[in-house]
Amino acid sequence: MFNILLKIADWFIPQELRASTAMFWRARIFAISHLLGPCSAVVILRYLYHADPSPGLPFWIIVVLCFAFWLLPFGMKLTRQLAWAAAFSVVDLTFVSVFGAYFYGGVSSPFLPWFLTALLLGFFYMGHRPLLVFMLFAVHLLAFCLAYLTYGFPELVPVENLSTVGVVSVCAATLYTSMMAVYYAAVIESQSELKQEIERHLVTAVKMQQAKEHADRANEAKAVFLAKMSHQLRTPLNAIIGYSEILIEEGGLNGGSHTEDLKLINSAGRHLLSLVSDVLYMPKIEAEDIDLCVELVDLKQLLEDVASTCRQLVVANGNEFLLDLSPDVGLIATDQTRLRQILINLLSNAGKFTSCGVVTLCAQRQCSVEALDEVVISVQDTGIGIAQNSLDQLFVEFNQAHESGARPHGGTGLGLAVSRKLCQVLDATIEVSSELGKGSKFTVRIPSAPRVIRFEPTRDGVVRDEHARGGHEQRAFTGQPAVS
Repeated sequence: MFNILLKIADWFIPQELRASTAMFWRARIFAISHLLGPCSAVVILRYLYHADPSPGLPFWIIVVLCFAFWLLPFGMKLTRQLAWAAAFSVVDLTFVSVFGAYFYGGVSSPFLPWFLTALLLGFFYMGHRPLLVFMLFAVHLLAFCLAYLTYGFPELVPVENLSTVGVVSVCAATLYTSMMAVYYAAVIESQSELKQEIERHLVTAVKMQQAKEHADRANEAKAVFLAKMSHQLRTPLNAIIGYSEILIEEGGLNGGSHTEDLKLINSAGRHLLSLVSDVLYMPKIEAEDIDLCVELVDLKQLLEDVASTCRQLVVANGNEFLLDLSPDVGLIATDQTRLRQILINLLSNAGKFTSCGVVTLCAQRQCSVEALDEVVISVQDTGIGIAQNSLDQLFVEFNQAHESGARPHGGTGLGLAVSRKLCQVLDATIEVSSELGKGSKFTVRIPSAPRVIRFEPTRDGVVRDEHARGGHEQRAFTGQPAVS
């Protein structure tokens, strides 16, 4: 039955009054109370009609105003507003209770209990304007008192005949008031639950803040630890690499039989130094603690130097190494140390994951009317390639696209993550395209000059522009370096 009543009440509620739960339930209470409330008035009016020997104008005024309550839910639906319908309801009920009390029983009238109910409804629907509610009730009460002092109470129905209907009126008013009280109790309970939930969230927020402070302290301790480990690890590794190179040279001169073993030691030491450098370098990038030295760089010379550095690693797996440079690569303003690190990481990966294939380092300048000039550098290989579902996680720290190949190929999964962060620092972008089993292509797009340029002189103080040497050069690195 209650659900049916709610459905009927909801029919009168426009969509505008459903925006919030509080407003929606106020509209529901309004519709239900104005559909059921006048039923008690029918009982009272019917009794008065039979008790009054000649019902006059005051009786019919009360009848019209009581039946007007049934029209208010329709008014709410048509006007799509609760405020005006509620204000009319409060005024109507206040006037009916005072007017009916004056003509039927005075202070013993069955209409008088509804005066207090009207006061409750006034604060329920118009609580945001309490002064207006007080003035409204003060005016009606003053008019009631003035009418009594001036004319007295007319006895249309003897007071003793109103006792029965007075009990009915009090019960109806109590029921009506109880409905309001139940609503207020539900609101207070929900607010109490909301307050408890807010307090729980505040406690959680304090704990999260404490956890963040602990994490920050741990992060600072980690940074200090890595800074100390950087020196402690690099020093012995550099010593191992240096002494192994000396022994290799001496072994080559003396025809020693342990030259290959020494080369393995040297290669393992360099590999371990590379892994340690990646691990120790990542916290500096995350903390944005990177000092950039932006200068004019001869990109052609830089790429040839990088190719010479990585040649041995690339050709070690039987690969052919091609350097394909456009003649107009020219000069760019960047930090050549960071750019060199990016390219070495990309070429190292290409050499590790390609066997008996081709690794190509390309560079060309692209000019655009809308944007600044940029240089496009790409590293392409014909290696094992990368699956499409692994490309999204390719630049994530400690992630390797080929987990099964992590052990034979080595690496920490930090090289590409470092490269991407360095590209962001240099105002560049890095992209990848790959097909499983056919190879991969990594493309770095770097502007000719960053947004904020701070030129510093090169080591010799002179920048030589040799890019106009003429001709599109392509060099093969299959044995000895082909650069002069």
